Amino acid sequence: MPYEQILVEQTGRVAVVTLNRPESLNATTGVMNRELQQAFREAGADAGVGCLVLTGAGRAFCAGADVRAFQSGLQGGEGYRAEHGPGGRLDTLWNIPKPVIAAINGVSVGVGATMPLACDIRVASEAARIGFIFRRLAMAPEFGSTYLLPRVVGLPRAFELCYTGRMVDAGEALRIGLVTSVFPVASFMDEVMKLAADLADGPTQAFAYTKEGFHRGLASSLTEAEAWEYTEANPALRAAPEYREGVAATLEKRAPRFHG
Repeated sequence: MPYEQILVEQTGRVAVVTLNRPESLNATTGVMNRELQQAFREAGADAGVGCLVLTGAGRAFCAGADVRAFQSGLQGGEGYRAEHGPGGRLDTLWNIPKPVIAAINGVSVGVGATMPLACDIRVASEAARIGFIFRRLAMAPEFGSTYLLPRVVGLPRAFELCYTGRMVDAGEALRIGLVTSVFPVASFMDEVMKLAADLADGPTQAFAYTKEGFHRGLASSLTEAEAWEYTEANPALRAAPEYREGVAATLEKRAPRFHG
């Protein structure tokens, strides 16, 4: 489907979703939010997509929610609630049954900092600067960050980032575990696509169970996690073509061909 405020492109088995309002540093709107949900659902359901990359156009990843919605809310309009209220956007992203990479190419604040938390892997350009700046508007963290941020960087660091609202550069983001890799600006998307292509060529069904298992593990005991692995996940995978190909490739001393 045609989109107004995002771009969706596919290279091989990699789908790239780009926030595309560079003139406003990709600030989100109700239109963009609806388009993102649609793109996430389609990528999740498309058997031809093995990995999703989320990034921003221009020099920013996302400068947060469009502040005009905040002003509308102060004037009695639906404003913020209508455009940025609960709508499952991060749930949809969080539950895509395949690897998702947040490619943070520049400034990322507000929802631009929290949306990547719902991705499986976050990588940053050397130009990236990330801020959980909710204190500037006298707001508590939102968009699921009260759940996700402490699990990514730990509770004390989450408090510090949100209480101070300070900006974190790419190097510090790597040190505190907010991102897993930092790439040079000039080769950023080349490096991202190299990683994405590797994941997209991997065992997609096994990755889906891996994601489900990690998500379950956030709220389960060790005993429950082990039981799920041995009674649900791996029995289902052993009956699937990916497992047979993996075993055959190992015995034949070759790289597995999981797709095509």
